[in-house]
Amino acid sequence: MFEQLNGVRYSHSHWCSLLRHQQGMYCYKPRPCDYRRADHTEEQLRSRIQATFDALQAMGYNLDQVKWGFADEVAAQLHSNNRTGEPARFWSFEPHLSRVVNTDRGSQSFFGFYGINAVSHLVDLADGKIGAIQQALLAVKAQQTDCDALVVFWDNARTHKSLETWGWERRIFFVPLPTYSPDLNPIEQVWKSVKRWLSQTQFVKELTDLSRLFQAGFAQVKDQLSFTASWWETYQEQLSWYRLIFESNTSP
Repeated sequence: MFEQLNGVRYSHSHWCSLLRHQQGMYCYKPRPCDYRRADHTEEQLRSRIQATFDALQAMGYNLDQVKWGFADEVAAQLHSNNRTGEPARFWSFEPHLSRVVNTDRGSQSFFGFYGINAVSHLVDLADGKIGAIQQALLAVKAQQTDCDALVVFWDNARTHKSLETWGWERRIFFVPLPTYSPDLNPIEQVWKSVKRWLSQTQFVKELTDLSRLFQAGFAQVKDQLSFTASWWETYQEQLSWYRLIFESNTSP
């Protein structure tokens, strides 16, 4: 239509350049969003962070010794799964090449903690029951030095909700993320990164290998706070006490 009206024909790349640089448009794949997600999830989380922060101050905790981080459970699988980042196609001068993969249906569950001003830690889970989660949380807390209290952001799983009193008694406080909002938990990006690394670079034959390699992948990224950068930009006002800690941890 533009060519018919103006007698000028632009190539596809020229159109993209015009739309991006002159019109300020973006070209991207929209992020999926669950239709059940509330309209004001960021405001909900801000309120919960502020309430937790105020409660810690009211209880007299030394905020320098309160550790914050994100937690979640994840299952890694032995069998090949292209969705984890494994390339589907590639160019080659040789035909009919193959890649050795494992089609066994075994899996291993993990509990991960990704710290803001805390030590990140990964624990193998025997199952997803309350007892296993409790032991994983205690293992995470044991990793922290000068820790008066541990604050954990995580989702609203039924087992998580049932641990509030248990955690309170052990100075582990939980901040539930708004429902249907996994993007508000940066550890999801950690899982994605570890799974991509695992699928692209490793062949996993046994569950013992899977556990060892997943731990190795987690160790590579657990200290990279870049996964938290956009989250911090949104909620740093509610965590102003930790601004210097976070900025010093993320500086080159």
